[in-house]
Amino acid sequence: MSEVNLSALTTEALSKSDVLWLRAGGRERLTWFATGEDQLAGQVLLVSGGPEADLGPLPEQVELVLRSKGDGGRLLTLRARAQSIAVGNPWWEPAAAALLAERLNAPGDLVDRWRESATLWLLSPFGTPVQAPGSPGPEGGARVAERTTAGAAATRVRRPWHLGGRGTRG
Repeated sequence: MSEVNLSALTTEALSKSDVLWLRAGGRERLTWFATGEDQLAGQVLLVSGGPEADLGPLPEQVELVLRSKGDGGRLLTLRARAQSIAVGNPWWEPAAAALLAERLNAPGDLVDRWRESATLWLLSPFGTPVQAPGSPGPEGGARVAERTTAGAAATRVRRPWHLGGRGTRG
């Protein structure tokens, strides 16, 4: 089996998706993200609260579950350090610009609204992946999508009735 370049795989996985699963405090939440450039290269940026979904306070360490563009299955699970970026921080403006570039149909005053009532988060991946291609994660290789089950409100799909039963394919 050939050696996998995890840095290249991480960069590729982040560039191929608009969302990731954020695992923090025993919960997994689907969230949109942006990647940093220049001094924030290799970092994952999130917005929480205000006009965006509230992720609440993040612990110092979180896990990022990146999915495959092809089948949507889990591709890579990384540990990351979470750090909030205060409005006066020199990284706040570049982070907000990167996030705004990824935000579809953003209203003109969105950055001002983030400044007033949201928290920008800088997630810095570190260490070896929790799960990578060729090595099943702690769940034994189960995909994120496979753990999702239909709830009581799901529509039940019924197969149509056939006179004489269903034929066999041959």
